[in-house]
This record gives sequence, C-alpha cells and structure tokens, in this order.
Amino acid sequence: MKLLNKIKNLFSPKYQVVYTTQDGRTERYTINKPSYEYEFGNDHEGKRVVGFRSYCHNRHGVRSFRYDRVVALERA
Repeated sequence: MKLLNKIKNLFSPKYQVVYTTQDGRTERYTINKPSYEYEFGNDHEGKRVVGFRSYCHNRHGVRSFRYDRVVALERA
C-alpha cells in the first residue's frame, strides 16, 4: 500500500500550505500541486494575478488561495 501511495504521489503530488485566512487565522491545508494554469485575478483591486485555485483535501473541494496570504508552501 505504501508503494502504491508513493507512485500515486509522483503523478499527483500533494503540498502543505500554511495560509492566513481572511479573518486572520493561520491554517494548514493539504492541496494538490499549484499550477499557473489555475491562477486568478481581482478586477476590483486592478490586479491580473492575485492567487491560485487547487483541490484542498481538508475541505474536499477546489479552494482559492491568495499569494499574499500564503505563509509557507512545501511538498508533503
């Protein structure tokens, strides 16, 4: 089973992101590998790129993460 998980992680690596939420809490999430393909902007702020979207294993769905709130990002 461990070998199967290692092979699976080669093709779909997971990352740990330490993130400051909008209300100021610091949380750790397990996400799929971030990709430039899933970046997003904020027209209200006049910025073309402010963050990325990735599948979050803690929340069981795709979540948005702003670059200015990411404290740390490392491969799990």
